[in-house]
Amino acid sequence: MAINMNDSKKIAILIIIIALLILAFFILKPFIIAIIGGFILAFLLTPLHKKISKIIKNKTASALIICIIAILVIGLLTYFIAQITIKEAFSLFTQIQKVDIYNILNDFLLKIFPSSSDLARQIGLSIQQALISLTSSFVTGVGKVLTEAPLIGMQFFVAFFVTYYFLKDRESINAYIEQLLPFNKQINEKLIKKTREVTSATIYGQIIVGIIQGITAGIGFYIFNAPSPLFFTLLAIFFSIMPILGPFVVWIPVGLAMIASGNTTNGILLLVFGTVIVSFIDNVLRPFVIGKYGKISPVVVLIGMLGGLIFLGPLGVIIGPLILEYLLIFIELYRTDMTKISE
Repeated sequence: MAINMNDSKKIAILIIIIALLILAFFILKPFIIAIIGGFILAFLLTPLHKKISKIIKNKTASALIICIIAILVIGLLTYFIAQITIKEAFSLFTQIQKVDIYNILNDFLLKIFPSSSDLARQIGLSIQQALISLTSSFVTGVGKVLTEAPLIGMQFFVAFFVTYYFLKDRESINAYIEQLLPFNKQINEKLIKKTREVTSATIYGQIIVGIIQGITAGIGFYIFNAPSPLFFTLLAIFFSIMPILGPFVVWIPVGLAMIASGNTTNGILLLVFGTVIVSFIDNVLRPFVIGKYGKISPVVVLIGMLGGLIFLGPLGVIIGPLILEYLLIFIELYRTDMTKISE
């Protein structure tokens, strides 16, 4: 079967597009995380940008003001938190090496498991090794961040550059994406609506609520004089974001360690605070927010976060679940579309 001139031109154009897409991927590969991070930051800043745009009509000026505010807030928070956290992490690492945590935990665990001395010894040794490994990894990570500071700075520049242009040209970008979608108008609207719901549920329900819950646990660390409170607050935030897990992974060991080291009253109060106040946020606020923005599967979120964390680094905790959720949306839309065609 002969190929006419029009078909050969279409094939040539398709080959050129594929070749350019491959080249573009390798060009953008070092900054893919920064680009996606910029889109996520723009998504979070869009409500604020809409309010400011009502006052400042110029799109360029309003987007630039939002980005400057975001840079100042994130930069100052990162600077002060990093200073205190690094200091606390080094201090905690030194204390763990100096203090005989193994014997303290062993004596405490023997009171709980009096007839199982081997079990108590094994648990105490595991906790000590975990604490040493955790603080050591953090210190190593800090050193890596310092050596890669120029590259990290470039990534942040790209992220804020993407954020600025997405805010400035949000409407035209959305319209262009709608034109690229291969479905009819009704399905395109359904896809965009579902995508916004999933993105909102993931970012607000899982990430923002997780941060609030972790900060609440951190307030408990400060109130009850827990060691290295900011360091453990950051850990609590991380575990709060992860589904199925939670800040209890942090505040329970910290409370038990405080009791074991003789700070019994504050340790017990911290455990009560975590059980009543911190758990309240997870049991009430998180379901409310996720229910408001859209239903998402905890299994998909967990697998997406873990896979994203391993494959993409810290930002993968957000990107991973979104990728899996978007995949499920497209599969469902494709299935629906094919069902309508067969009917």
